[in-house]
Amino acid sequence: MLIVGGPYPPWNSRTPPSPQGARFLRSLDELSFGRSEWSGQPLFVDEFELPPRHDDEQGGAPDYALLWNERLWMIELKTESASHRPDQLAGYYALAGHHHPGLAVDLTYLTPPLTFTPPAGRDGTKFAHVTWTQILPLLDEVWGEGTDEERHILTMLLAALDSIGSNWSHWRAQRVAARRDEPPAVEETAMALAEATGRDGLQRAVDHPATDLDQLQRLRLALRHAICTSPEQSPLRHVQPWLWSATTSGGIALTASGRDTGFELRLSRYQKPVC
Repeated sequence: MLIVGGPYPPWNSRTPPSPQGARFLRSLDELSFGRSEWSGQPLFVDEFELPPRHDDEQGGAPDYALLWNERLWMIELKTESASHRPDQLAGYYALAGHHHPGLAVDLTYLTPPLTFTPPAGRDGTKFAHVTWTQILPLLDEVWGEGTDEERHILTMLLAALDSIGSNWSHWRAQRVAARRDEPPAVEETAMALAEATGRDGLQRAVDHPATDLDQLQRLRLALRHAICTSPEQSPLRHVQPWLWSATTSGGIALTASGRDTGFELRLSRYQKPVC
């Protein structure tokens, strides 16, 4: 909200950053890569979709991205060291190179103090690891003297960042609805909907308020694996789980979560088996 200077944008939508948001991002860019000049204003994306290259791949969704005609800068955020996945960053590079060939691809990894092996370097790519402590002065410099609303949001943000560490999970559980990554009930509900679609052919959507696009991608892949291990003659084998997007798929959302985020998990039946 601070970066775009307005309401929280739908996932994967392109929005020009506000002047203050651009100022902060320039500072983060310089901290990451030593850059200070931009070739025009970029478009900012929250939950940047990197679709899978085939049905049995999860896909990726860096938390933030900035897009220029010649450059893609991805920003992945972590609040807990335990959520680091060794293959995640390399996967972002691979998918970005596939879907955005010809662009220089940079990646900033913004985390608590963390020891890990950086992804292998590639031609035309840059990588930077930045800690939350390093960006605190940048946030205060840009929004510390902002409007009352901006200062209120900044105060909440700084309180959250101050709680990152051993008590982060407790802090989050106290202030927001604590959710498990993939509650079993979600997959059970999705499978029940898939079975119904296998029987009657009606397209359905799973109303799952995922915390981010990455979580929705994991649910799609888990559901596909379950479908592909069902008996060969099962109607389930004809059901394809896929991600509907408000910006690329056409039509309207079928669920409340789809209207909120611009993405939802759909189930469609095909004449031939999908796996």
